[in-house]
Amino acid sequence: MGDTLLTLEDMQKFVGTEAPPHVLHVEKELVQRYVDAVQDDNPLWRDEAYAGATRWRHPIVPPYIFCSLMTITKYSRESGAIPLPVPNVPLPRKNVLEGEETWEFFAPLRVGDVTTSRVRLVDIKRREGRLGEMFIMTYEAETVNQRGELVARSSNTIVNY
Repeated sequence: MGDTLLTLEDMQKFVGTEAPPHVLHVEKELVQRYVDAVQDDNPLWRDEAYAGATRWRHPIVPPYIFCSLMTITKYSRESGAIPLPVPNVPLPRKNVLEGEETWEFFAPLRVGDVTTSRVRLVDIKRREGRLGEMFIMTYEAETVNQRGELVARSSNTIVNY
C-alpha cells in the first residue's frame, strides 16, 4: 500500500484482526515497583496480614495496573513507528491521538498469575475534522489468567488523522 493513502474501504478489511497474544507474568517486584511509582500505599496490595483478613484472603494487584501493563506494544526506535494495539493493522494516516479508554474488571489479579491479553480491531469509522480526514479506530482486549478466568476487558479508541 506504499505511499498511497488508505481508504475506509481498505481499512475495513482489517476489522477483526487480532494482535499476537501479550503474556504477562505478574511478579512481586513488578507490583511493588508499580505501587511505589504511583505512590499507592493501600495495604491490600502488599500486607499479607491485612489482605488475609479481607474477602480476597491474600494480597491482590491494583486493577489499574492493567492500564499500564496489559496491552503494551513495543515502539521501534529504528523505524520511528507509533506503537499500535494491533501492530499488523496499518495506520491510514500519520498522526494519532488517544480518544477514549474504558475498563471492566472481573476477577482479582494476584502475584504469581500469568495473564494473556488478546487485542483486536473491532470498528473503524471515517469523519471529516478541522485537520481533514480522520479515522476513528476502536480496539477491544480481553485478559484471562492461567486458569482461563476473565480478569479484565477494555475498549480503546484512537483518532488517526
